[in-house]
Amino acid sequence: MNKNFLDILERPEVFFELKGKSFCDKSIGNMSWLKAGGSAEYLYIPANEDDLSLILESIYKGVDLNIFGNLSNTLIRDGGLPGLSIIIPKSFSNIASMGDTKLKVGSGTSCKVISEKCLELGIGGMEFLSGIPGSLGGGIFMNAGCFGSEFKDIVIDVDFLTKNGKKIHKKNNEINFLYRKSNISRDLIITSATIQGFLKNSKQIKELIDEINSKRISSQPQGFATGGSTFRNTNDYKAWELIKRSGMSNASFGGASVSNVHNNFLINNGNASANDFEILGNMIIEKVKSELGILLDWEIQIVGKHE
Repeated sequence: MNKNFLDILERPEVFFELKGKSFCDKSIGNMSWLKAGGSAEYLYIPANEDDLSLILESIYKGVDLNIFGNLSNTLIRDGGLPGLSIIIPKSFSNIASMGDTKLKVGSGTSCKVISEKCLELGIGGMEFLSGIPGSLGGGIFMNAGCFGSEFKDIVIDVDFLTKNGKKIHKKNNEINFLYRKSNISRDLIITSATIQGFLKNSKQIKELIDEINSKRISSQPQGFATGGSTFRNTNDYKAWELIKRSGMSNASFGGASVSNVHNNFLINNGNASANDFEILGNMIIEKVKSELGILLDWEIQIVGKHE
């Protein structure tokens, strides 16, 4: 039976007030960086924060809700996503200066764009963002980081919408930032955040950004669809070292394989399914555990249902 977006709205008349884009049974896996996975039962791309608040206020309370940024570190299973999926678009990409070293940034802003803005303004401490795929919202949610820095180091406070469209605000010390994760509930939607660095010479900022980008290009697979780091590092070991030591450097399953440039990256060889990635990842987890007695933990977010 053909679906109708109105079916999930408790107040159907609101549909004509919405300014974003709505879809039913929309392929969403091919929007992810891994280029694999199923469809969203219902998909909405809001025009702005007010529009996002309106759709949240209007859906039935029992509808499953999935919120995404630019799907850089996400694996959507082949069976797709039930309920409503919302993608925070580039229209949430505003950057406003709040003094010499503070910025108010929309959650849809790419990390690369933030680093470029900080270079322009002479704000240091944000250079690592040039090496992070994805957007501010996703980066905060998973406390993304690289080259010795992470989001918890720069976040002052975060603005959210609840599943009911209510605005709430949290300071850094009210969020438990851990290694590559946080305690931010999936029921909260990040809309913006205040971040802070420090005054720094633009030439020095540029040199560090160039160094980070050079290391990223030389140490990460290029020209393949990939979701970024697949597993979290442990307290004592880098994930790629454990994968290599366990003999899984050349492992593959279906259309997914371990990158020979960086073993903690899984790549799509052109025809991988989400199931290929998940099976390969679980094969690696099992082999590392059996060979080395260490349990790897997924860093990529796995969502949806099996086909």
